[in-house]
Amino acid sequence: MFEQKKINSQNMKDLRLQGPYRKYIPYNIFQQCGIGHLNTLDYIFAFLIVITNFTLIWKSHSSSFWNRPWDNNSEQELSQLIQFYLDKAFYIHELPPFTIQFYSIIRRLKIAENLRYVSLFLNSSTLGFLFLITRRINCSRLISATGLLILSNWETFRNEGTIISFDSLEWCLFSVVIYSFISISIAKLGTTNWFANLITLSISLGLAISSKFIGIVTWAFVILSFVRQFDRLISDVKVTTIQIIKFVILCLLFVLIIPGSIFIISYSNLLSNFKTDTPQFSKYMSTYFKSYLRGPQVQPSRLYYGSTITLRHLDSMVGYLASHDISYPSDVDEQLVALSFEEFAADNEWLIEHPTLNLNFSEVYHADQLIPVEFGQSIKLRHKSTGKLLRASTAKPPISEQDYDFQISCTKDSNYEGGMDERWDVLLIKDEINNDKKDNADDKYIKPLQSEIRFYNNGQRCGLLGHDLRLPEWGRFEQEVLCMEYPVIPRTTFLIDSVQLPVDFQVPMIEYYIGKISSSAEFNHTLSWSQFLYLFKEYIFKQYKYNYYIKYGKNKVTFEDAFAVEKWPITLDTDSPVWFNFAWYGSLLSMIIFMCVQCKRMISWNPWTTAEPSFSIKWEVYNEFGWECIVGWFLHFYIFTMSPHFNLGKKLYFQSFFFSVLCLLESLDFLAKQLVERFSPL
Repeated sequence: MFEQKKINSQNMKDLRLQGPYRKYIPYNIFQQCGIGHLNTLDYIFAFLIVITNFTLIWKSHSSSFWNRPWDNNSEQELSQLIQFYLDKAFYIHELPPFTIQFYSIIRRLKIAENLRYVSLFLNSSTLGFLFLITRRINCSRLISATGLLILSNWETFRNEGTIISFDSLEWCLFSVVIYSFISISIAKLGTTNWFANLITLSISLGLAISSKFIGIVTWAFVILSFVRQFDRLISDVKVTTIQIIKFVILCLLFVLIIPGSIFIISYSNLLSNFKTDTPQFSKYMSTYFKSYLRGPQVQPSRLYYGSTITLRHLDSMVGYLASHDISYPSDVDEQLVALSFEEFAADNEWLIEHPTLNLNFSEVYHADQLIPVEFGQSIKLRHKSTGKLLRASTAKPPISEQDYDFQISCTKDSNYEGGMDERWDVLLIKDEINNDKKDNADDKYIKPLQSEIRFYNNGQRCGLLGHDLRLPEWGRFEQEVLCMEYPVIPRTTFLIDSVQLPVDFQVPMIEYYIGKISSSAEFNHTLSWSQFLYLFKEYIFKQYKYNYYIKYGKNKVTFEDAFAVEKWPITLDTDSPVWFNFAWYGSLLSMIIFMCVQCKRMISWNPWTTAEPSFSIKWEVYNEFGWECIVGWFLHFYIFTMSPHFNLGKKLYFQSFFFSVLCLLESLDFLAKQLVERFSPL
């Protein structure tokens, strides 16, 4: 028997030599070792932190400070949007709707008369959750208090608590997400505590991504972290297949489905709330969307020569083809053509003329005498207010100066008949309604509000194109229009937005209402699922366009604290105390040290050793949560380096700074415990 045991022991050693070997560590090792356990005293401390910070900030300013008018630009904007929401008026903003909905509910229910107090409470709550998070990652109370001092003395964070802020709610929800996630990572699978934190994570995550789009990055961080937890789970030989399946199903439900549903519900509530049209915002929306806000739009069923039209560029934010009584700097004889941001303007109106016939509408006595425009036919576009013809010339555009680009302008006077450069072929791209009805006899005619068309110049053999580039100040910062030999189709797509007949005759008319064409479209705000998805998709798309082209367009907006994103981690606040500067750079240094330690560990790792692997719970805690901080910091910082804007405020660095502070605190706690262990008496 003894010999048999000896042989088996030798065989086990031989087996180790055949492949990598590591010590078995259960997935819930932190829970087994009591890491991150919070008692009643911790929750009391967190509550006192919230109350204390709220009171100190409140008392440090006079009552006149808190009751001052909303003079801050952010406050004025937020106040206006809240009023729009309460009035059920349409608005568009670059952020998701929940922040506006949250403050609107507070004001409607009169929970707090002064919304600045709400913002201050949210900021104070962020500090409370920071304390709980540091305790969850096994930091001592003294180290956790240090983290509170660091974050509360960051000038940007402190200032946001004294105004009605878009960010205070997002920061508070972000801290709840991180707290819930860490609580899940150290809890035993399937316990009541695990389920409670999973539900909290799901709801707070959904609200976070519904408050600011940076919440989507937090969402991605949580998903990646759960993937890492899944890897730990399947590496535990004591975890059954049923437990793994339950974990996957619950993660799909609470980490993906429920947060995404909350995000969609917030937009559903927003879209269904719009009962009043607001032209200053609705001008950015498509005809489809405007018909939902304004009701059915009645237009002639065909386009006729002699009509006055407005052309909308479909790939732009607004993009009405317009000309102004302004000459190009390089050619005083050519009138400027651009994409205008104004919906109802005389400069947007164009007359459709026949390329060869001189039509006299004073001799037209019946609607049957009107000539409809067919696809493939040529037309001339005459600017109604100035009488000049739209043309493409060999001159180069003012911004795009490639060899294959041609300048678009309006030329001559109202008596000029034009040549080949002033003739445009009208080509069909898509018919929104009858796209699949190939045998319809009416398909050969251009139809307002339905036919997506492009214009091809006969003289220069190029397509009319709307460009994203903005003209300089002399061009009123409008989008450039040019002609290109081989254009990208979406850039050349136009829609006839409105039509005025040359004579007052009764012609067949259509009613256009959220994608439907009928003689009696019903106007209401009840949306089908497909209609909601269409409006939802467009609203999201226009939010991005609004953010890029309108609100943060170049030459328009500057921020006092705006500078290059790459300088955020190394740029200090001027009014911060000296010790805070050490904490700021110390947080970056802690992440660098952690990465160096991990690199050394990977270089020295020998998976084929037969020696018993060492185990330290302090090292496991430092390694686990250190990686979470590094990944979280990188994701929330890197996303802004990809932004096209150059004028982003430093407050957007909050999430990354939060993770760097956690890394600093975890490093200090690890170092302190190592020193205590080394120098403590035996």
